[in-house]
Amino acid sequence: MSDLLGRAYQVAKAYLDSARGRLEEIDARAQEELRRSLPREDAPTPPSPLRGRGAGGEGGAGTYSNDPFERATAKIAEAQQRVAAQRQEAERREAATAPPPDPVATAYMIIGVPNGSDYLTVESAVNKLRARCAPARFPDGSPEQADAQVILQRVEEAFQVLKNALGTAGGGRFDKLEL
Repeated sequence: MSDLLGRAYQVAKAYLDSARGRLEEIDARAQEELRRSLPREDAPTPPSPLRGRGAGGEGGAGTYSNDPFERATAKIAEAQQRVAAQRQEAERREAATAPPPDPVATAYMIIGVPNGSDYLTVESAVNKLRARCAPARFPDGSPEQADAQVILQRVEEAFQVLKNALGTAGGGRFDKLEL
């Protein structure tokens, strides 16, 4: 029986040694990858967002930790800041190069009708908006009344743009007359 126990011990020990070897190999690869991803020791160390948390919590406000986790955290924070700066720069460039909006398309959008709608459709929509945004519907001096006046003014400006674009700016007496 002792031979069987000795054999089981040897098999278990071999299995554990094999597993320990694999774990050490994985750990060595991870350490090597971390070492390659972090800056060299002779290179200046970037400021860490976890400043002052050196080994054992020691270190003054001006010291940086040599802890790989803190350096990796600092590197990630710097990368996030660079990405945010690049995104803001791209948005600024896009806004600077974007063509100015088409006033007619904007007017159609304000009034709420599809682009290219005819004058009667536009006029009908404007009349409905005038009724909905009538400042008289709201109490005098209320913020809602002020908002309604601003909206009504924008609708009227958009209507004037569309009247000019559709060629009915004359406002003649017989504009709606069909022959």
